[in-house]
Amino acid sequence: MEIGKINTLKVLRETDIAYLLTDGESEVFLHKKEAKKPYLDNEELEVFLYTDNQGRITASTAIPFIQLDEVKRLEVVGIRHRYGVFLNIGIVKDLLLSLDDLPEDLNKWPQVGDFVFVKMIVKHDKLFAHIIGRKQLTDYFPDKEPLLENQVVNANVMYLLEHGLVCFTESFHEIFVHRNNFRKKYRIGETVNPKIIKQSSIDEYTATLIEQKEIMLEKDALFILNYLEEHSGIMPYTDKTSPEIISEIFHMSKSSFKRAIGSLYKAKKIKLDKEKTILNK
Repeated sequence: MEIGKINTLKVLRETDIAYLLTDGESEVFLHKKEAKKPYLDNEELEVFLYTDNQGRITASTAIPFIQLDEVKRLEVVGIRHRYGVFLNIGIVKDLLLSLDDLPEDLNKWPQVGDFVFVKMIVKHDKLFAHIIGRKQLTDYFPDKEPLLENQVVNANVMYLLEHGLVCFTESFHEIFVHRNNFRKKYRIGETVNPKIIKQSSIDEYTATLIEQKEIMLEKDALFILNYLEEHSGIMPYTDKTSPEIISEIFHMSKSSFKRAIGSLYKAKKIKLDKEKTILNK
C-alpha cells in the first residue's frame, strides 16, 4: 500500500461502520460514508489512501485533484496560523501547506479563496503540500501555448522577490512583474491580471499590473512637473483652465490634466492656488 496514490484493494469483510480492505498483507478501513455502494467480500476497489487526523491510513473512493509527487493548482479553504493553510483536494480531508513553506509575515500568507501551485509529498508518514522552486514549477509543464504581447491573463502570485513578484497562470506560464510595474503589496496565492509586456525567455514572460490609465497618468504628471521646473516652479494653469488652453500647452485632455494635477497634489509635489499651480521646493 502507498499513501497519496490510488491503490487496488480487496474487500476483506464488512463491519458496522466500515469496510475492511486489504492488499494481502496490510489492512485499511473504508468508512461507509465513503462507499459508493454496498460491496461484497473479495470485491476489488480503486481507492485513494491518506492518513486521517489520528495518523491512521484510511481509504477514499473519491479521486483527488492531486496525487503523490504531482504538481497542481489548489484552492485555499482554511487557515490555522499554528499549522499553515489547508487546500481542497477533493476528498474529506484537506491537504496542509505547512507554515514551514510560508513567509513569517502573515500578511503574505494565502487567504481563503486564493490558489497556490504545490506538490504533494510525504513527510513523517503524512501527506503535505509543498511549494517547489519556480523553475521546477515551470519544468513540470513544458508544453504551453505561447502568450501574446498586451494579452491580459488570469494568474496567481507564487513568489515574492526583492525586485518583484512571480505569478503563474492555470496553464503554468511563468510571469515576472518588476516592482516598478505594480503599486500595492501582494500575497502568495492572490489572483492577479497581469498584462504581458514581452516574452523574456522560452518559459518566462514579463508583465505589468499597472492599468493603462495609471501609466498615462504617470506620464502626464511627469510632463507637468517638467513644465513647472522649466518655468521657475509656477504656472498660471489650474484645474479651472479651459480645455483649449490645456490642449495647446500640455497636449492632453482636460480630464487627463486634472488627474495628473490631483496625483501631484496627493504626492505633495505641488500647491494649488485659485489662479496658479506652484511647485513645492
